[in-house]
Amino acid sequence: MMKIIKSQLILIAGSIIFALCSCSSIKKGKPNIVFIIIDDLGWKDVGYMGSTWYETPNIDRLARQGMIFTNAYANAANCAPTRACLLSGQYSPRHGVFTVAKPDRGDSKNRRLIPIENSRKISPDKITIAEALKPAGYVSAAIGKWHVADPPQQRGFDVGLNKYEIGNGYEEGHFNKDSEYLTDRLTREAVEFITKNKDEPFFLYLAHYAVHTPIQAKEEMIAKYETKDTVGCHNHPTYAAMVESVDESIGNIDKTLKDHGLSENTILIFFSDNGGHGTYTCQKPLRGGKGMFYEGGIREPMFVYWPGTVRGGTACDVPVIGTDFYPTFLDLAGAQYPENYPLDGKSIIRLLKGRKSMKRDAIFWHFPAYLEAYEGLMDDSRDPVFRTRPVSVIRKGDWKLLMYHEEWVLDGGKDRIATNNSVELYHLSKDPGEANNLCNVKIKKRDELLNELLAWQQEINAPVPQKPNPDYSAQ
Repeated sequence: MMKIIKSQLILIAGSIIFALCSCSSIKKGKPNIVFIIIDDLGWKDVGYMGSTWYETPNIDRLARQGMIFTNAYANAANCAPTRACLLSGQYSPRHGVFTVAKPDRGDSKNRRLIPIENSRKISPDKITIAEALKPAGYVSAAIGKWHVADPPQQRGFDVGLNKYEIGNGYEEGHFNKDSEYLTDRLTREAVEFITKNKDEPFFLYLAHYAVHTPIQAKEEMIAKYETKDTVGCHNHPTYAAMVESVDESIGNIDKTLKDHGLSENTILIFFSDNGGHGTYTCQKPLRGGKGMFYEGGIREPMFVYWPGTVRGGTACDVPVIGTDFYPTFLDLAGAQYPENYPLDGKSIIRLLKGRKSMKRDAIFWHFPAYLEAYEGLMDDSRDPVFRTRPVSVIRKGDWKLLMYHEEWVLDGGKDRIATNNSVELYHLSKDPGEANNLCNVKIKKRDELLNELLAWQQEINAPVPQKPNPDYSAQ
């Protein structure tokens, strides 16, 4: 009799242990997702990427303890299309958000083509990442800059908060009427969201307005950088102070996760929406900055921190792009991919596990619009009038090709490719500064990439400007 009771007790105990393990397994199968995107932070504007001017100890610590991505790209060189691609999981030709506001920026007399009409919102038929995560049991928050029209709460997020909703003066910049700093306020809101939802899987999309203009920071931080020796083109004390406030935010988010015992069940991703603003910083040795489709305008600082899952002290040089986050998050959550809804990214989970490659031939950009010049970095631009003219881009392996629509459409296209300056070709590992155009040197490689780019444009129905601008006046 005692043996039977003992056996039953062992079975009951085993069942309890199995149930506990199963619950732990289920919880581990649905990690929290914290995605932090900074506005206009450049590839070299953090310490772990080599800067000795900007002070980012929290960011640097997490990057060293996680996996650094050295070839991470935004889907555009300015903010709205990058965010639309992140949230929808699709390249810009599918959702039509190509730029910020008007596509015909700059003086009309300098534009050779009529640009493609731009959308300022993600259309209702697009399924946001929050909407795709919801059936998997996730509660989601979009805190900070949104910039794609309909409020987050109408696009699957349970919580949505931007500076205009907070008000009290934040509409005009980074300080409100009570002298509270916006980066600090958004961080506090994010901490409250994490704390409130610590017992269920959550997705936090924390989109700081910093370090975007207006360039404003706390006086005590500015004073520190005013007495510090500058380092080349990293020399703007107020901008540097803004970067440091962002670093404090990341430190507070990390502390909150640790305080609630969530670190090992939370993947934290750090990213930026485009290159640094050339008036205040630069990305040397990369060429260009915000608004350009050279590397300095689209390559971003990125790391993934997930203690116990992503091996610390590692780096990945495989090219990844913003649209990759959508399928990655779905895979992490065990969520279903939306039916009849094309996703243009690839899950990077295999890279997080230490693999050195992805099953993808190339990544693409499409910008059928104009961005006028601004002070700073224009020596890096293709011309002194625009940061970029309409352009499509492909990166495949170490090779990158840019096809400029004006020359392609109006100056003979492929028939005159040797002389019409429509195509630029660079070998990025040998020439990260994109100084040596190999268009007429590596002809076989040029034609290979060009054909793939043209095929992609056709496949995705990417609109290319075709109509000459009657206001154009040749200089």
